[in-house]
Amino acid sequence: MKNILYTSLVLLTILSFTACNSDANVDVVTEVEGTAGLIINVSNNSSGALLGSPESGVDLDQASIIFSDDYLDLVITEVSGGFESGAIDHLEVYKSLNGEDGIKIGETTELPYSLSYSNIEAFMEGTGKESSDLRIGDVFTFSVKVVKKDGTVYTYSPSIGNFAIAINCSYDLTGTYTMTNTVCASEVDVEITQNSDGTWFASTADGGLLQFCTTNTSLQNFGSFAVSCGGIVDTSGTAGGPDYCEGGDYGIGCITGGLWDQEAGILEMTHNDAFFGVGEYTSKYVRQ
Repeated sequence: MKNILYTSLVLLTILSFTACNSDANVDVVTEVEGTAGLIINVSNNSSGALLGSPESGVDLDQASIIFSDDYLDLVITEVSGGFESGAIDHLEVYKSLNGEDGIKIGETTELPYSLSYSNIEAFMEGTGKESSDLRIGDVFTFSVKVVKKDGTVYTYSPSIGNFAIAINCSYDLTGTYTMTNTVCASEVDVEITQNSDGTWFASTADGGLLQFCTTNTSLQNFGSFAVSCGGIVDTSGTAGGPDYCEGGDYGIGCITGGLWDQEAGILEMTHNDAFFGVGEYTSKYVRQ
């Protein structure tokens, strides 16, 4: 069992190359060392949030938002390579709203590079829209491109070159929880903390199925999830789910839904397990 779980193949396309004056996109991996190599990371040190309360008595797709948290600290760091080769002219930073055409918001010839927003107006600048146009679920994405001295442009894949912030309702799940599930009689303490993108990270995200209901006691199935307005648990966005479900592609304890009760401090989630054949089950996290 453990050998199966620990064996995985990760395929990562680092960059997509776009030639100037050409409509053809060719997938390549840029050289790490030499005349063109520069690999970066945007998400590791960046943070931000767009959280607020939607207008009451109005459908979410029509409700304007009063923001309580609206900030961005974007930090671009160098992983390998660099400007030293002389082949790279500069980096360009873009933002887009809901996948629309990117708006250039900065450029740099050195790393690390930082950019900060302290209010919603900074997010809106250049979009042609007002903050009153925003709705729950809208997403701002910040991305980076490399411009070489010969004019060619490299666009990083989202996994290393993007940082996205989704607009959501304001909740606070931070704390220590007593976790149980409907599969076995485990009762375990679990920590829930906030991720840099406003989603939530649970030190055990499958209700304890893998670690406490099977013989795999050393395999902690941590993971992330989002909580949308109305306290609805949602993993359809950037959250990722339990590591041995979406992250590891094993189908262990996948989160299929749930509800968060802010007043009571209770998180209840529904799961599905394909690997062990458990099928549907539920978990409950009660804040201590």
